[in-house]
Amino acid sequence: MKELNAWAVTGTERAPLMLSANAAPDQRLQWAETEVRRLTKCMEMKDQQICELRKALAHSATVHYSLENRLQCELDSLRIMMPVNELQVHVGKSASDRLDESLVVKLPYVTLILSVLFDAMCTFWANCDHDHPPKSATVAHAIDERLGLSSQQNGEASRSGQAYASAIRPDWVKEADNRHHCRPAEMRRCKGLVG
Repeated sequence: MKELNAWAVTGTERAPLMLSANAAPDQRLQWAETEVRRLTKCMEMKDQQICELRKALAHSATVHYSLENRLQCELDSLRIMMPVNELQVHVGKSASDRLDESLVVKLPYVTLILSVLFDAMCTFWANCDHDHPPKSATVAHAIDERLGLSSQQNGEASRSGQAYASAIRPDWVKEADNRHHCRPAEMRRCKGLVG
């Protein structure tokens, strides 16, 4: 910053007054050399100022991107460490309250299947009646239709459709169904040891 202040002082110095046309050639030459030295010094100070500004801009951008990256990593780690119980707090709330609590997930890309599954989640589970949740077969058939999958010969949804429907079924529905695979791993291990 010292250089910037020095440049400001130098830049405001007045140029020596022009010599009259009657001045001797030596005087005019001396005046021109003095003027060239002054202008050269001003240009050097200007170059230093531009260099300092470039350094400050590069430093500021580096700090910004570093901070942004660190904050994104912290946010991602907080999402990963969030207990499952906190994700299920919204279960007892009305549908209008749950709409404001959507979950944001940052994905590197979205496939056709993921897109269909997200749409199915929103369509069937976002505002469903907890006393009368949609049937898995209905969800599976809708997924089959969107993905162009064929139903089984017996009329049931394709195995892929059933698997996708099961994957997006909320945990509270699985727990209400008392399905064995929805129990925590520790409980299954303990039951295996006891039985």
